[in-house]
Amino acid sequence: MINSLINPDNFSNADPRILTVLLIGTEENVKAHILRQHTLGLTEAGSWSKPLPIPNCPDKVLCIVNKIMA
Repeated sequence: MINSLINPDNFSNADPRILTVLLIGTEENVKAHILRQHTLGLTEAGSWSKPLPIPNCPDKVLCIVNKIMA
């Protein structure tokens, strides 16, 4: 599943306002950053994907969110 997320074809979007943000780190650090973004009013915490384990990278997860930039 993670390989399909990293495939650049999955990020092609005709709308240039779409920004895809990837977080990679320990689950604790990724969740802390998501909470910080939420607290600052930048991104809703529920907008992020669930943490996805990264193959061959023990203790690392990936979370993704798409944002529309004004």
